Amino acid sequence: MKVSSVVLVVITTYTWMCHAKVTSVEPPDNVTVSDLGLLGQLMILWSPPASLQNVTDCAVRYQLEYFNTYRNQWRGVRTFRTSLRAQFDLERDVQVKLRTMLRGKCTGGVERSSSTLELVWPPHLAGAVGSRVQDFSCVFHMKEYMECTWDRGPDEPPHSKHFLYYWHSGLESVAECPEYIPQSGDRKGCLFPRDTVKEFTDFNVCVNGSSPVGPIRPAYFNMQVQNYVKPGLVESVTLEAVEEGEEVVLEWRPTEGHIPPHCLEYEVMSEHTNQDGTIWTMVNVTEDTSLVLPAKQQSCARVRSHVHKYCSGSSFWSDWTQWHCLPVASIQAKVSPAMDIALICVLVASAAAMLSLCMSLWMFRKMWMKRSEQKMLNSSLFWENQQHLKLSPALSHP
Repeated sequence: MKVSSVVLVVITTYTWMCHAKVTSVEPPDNVTVSDLGLLGQLMILWSPPASLQNVTDCAVRYQLEYFNTYRNQWRGVRTFRTSLRAQFDLERDVQVKLRTMLRGKCTGGVERSSSTLELVWPPHLAGAVGSRVQDFSCVFHMKEYMECTWDRGPDEPPHSKHFLYYWHSGLESVAECPEYIPQSGDRKGCLFPRDTVKEFTDFNVCVNGSSPVGPIRPAYFNMQVQNYVKPGLVESVTLEAVEEGEEVVLEWRPTEGHIPPHCLEYEVMSEHTNQDGTIWTMVNVTEDTSLVLPAKQQSCARVRSHVHKYCSGSSFWSDWTQWHCLPVASIQAKVSPAMDIALICVLVASAAAMLSLCMSLWMFRKMWMKRSEQKMLNSSLFWENQQHLKLSPALSHP
């Protein structure tokens, strides 16, 4: 059986080699790039080499590589098709490498490849280089609306006017900014309502413009909207002491909106003051909505959130909440229920003692006033008797 198998393989290989017709392969012909008018979506087209038009007993594949300027790396694909659609930066050269790959009876079962065809198409941009907008940035606030802003170019002509156009896979054609942000007769940004953006797909943007002296150089941008989310402020933050008095519990609630709660990650910054006045800081990252912290002479904490890596490639941190502090007096007030009862008893006893003291003082004052009145009455009677004794001899004298 083994001998028969070996013989069969040898015969098959010999037969294929005898039928082999192609010893060299040419690269593809008629390579062109077509702009689809979608702010960076280009179609690369080619045709099989003329030498393979009559070859029917081999499979023809193509290996295409193109340079992704947004990621600064080459990307490649092997395909039986003669076209490829891809995203390019229209401000940079379009660089493509293409070769033909052939395998089958015509090559004796061996895969043969052509030399690599390297092509470069330079961009065609109108307007002065310094007129291009700069510092373009976007923030998808709470997944409710997206705000994109830019600054004027350093050599932008006076009285210029900017325009923003965008496209994503949910649109058939390019659309203009739904709501511009005005600035001194021009525009400095664009507001996108939630229903005008689409996540997890290419979101292409072009900012261009016009001026009395000519066009503004266009600027092209490509983004994934879900990577630009900024959550709202964390809500309902509370800081309370636990009964043992050695820890405090920080609790909060995520912002209501379109961001799923399981996609949020929180950063907690806490500051703790010891009895000697020294301050030390802790930073914790958690997906929970509560955190136990050590209780010191004074404990303060604040919270912020962002979308974690399982829901987006990146995101912006939300603004910090205000500091929430708990002094030692508040911590000690919650040491235990027994201490609460003891404190109430002390307060009641103190109130009773104060009441008793007040009653005693009132009675003492009343007795003192009564004695004073008696003494004044006795003094008055004594004075009257003295006057009566002085007058009696005078009245009895002849």
